[in-house]
Amino acid sequence: MRQSKRQVTDKATICAMLDEIDTIHVAMHDEPFPYVVPLNFGYDWEDKLVFYFHCAHEGHKLDLLHKNPHVCVNASSFISYAGASVKGHLHDYRSVTARGVAERLEPDSAEFIHAHEQLLSHNLRDKSQVHTTAMKFIELWKITCEDVTAKAEITPKTPEGVAYAPAKGDGMPLDESHILDMQKERK
Repeated sequence: MRQSKRQVTDKATICAMLDEIDTIHVAMHDEPFPYVVPLNFGYDWEDKLVFYFHCAHEGHKLDLLHKNPHVCVNASSFISYAGASVKGHLHDYRSVTARGVAERLEPDSAEFIHAHEQLLSHNLRDKSQVHTTAMKFIELWKITCEDVTAKAEITPKTPEGVAYAPAKGDGMPLDESHILDMQKERK
């Protein structure tokens, strides 16, 4: 990561960032260009970060995943402090990027039910919907991530620091030192 001061490494803080984001973008191998789709998601992070998503039983995304299950996932959010600044910045963002391998979950397995519960929970839905007849019309997949990076413009130090500051600004003068630092590095 070029600007290491923006990096977030604390697992609990990264989870708090993911808790505030409702969409992941999954990039897959396609020819001649990558194929990216936005998906709602759930996740777990014990030993490794695992994302869960649902989809129909057929489609281009599934064709690509069956051909090559290696993917890249990004979850991000952005806020503009239009007309004001917060801690010297005109905007802020949260971004989590991970590389991993996608795998279809077996219907009616304990892992399938757990994945569906995580997906519903993350999307503020009632977990009782897990055992509906609609489940036979979906597939659930997991992405087990091998490496995870996270960053933010105004880097949260703790999970409690993840929430964005109010968009009205805090009156601190604009800090453009990071732009000046980049110019110095180029010379």
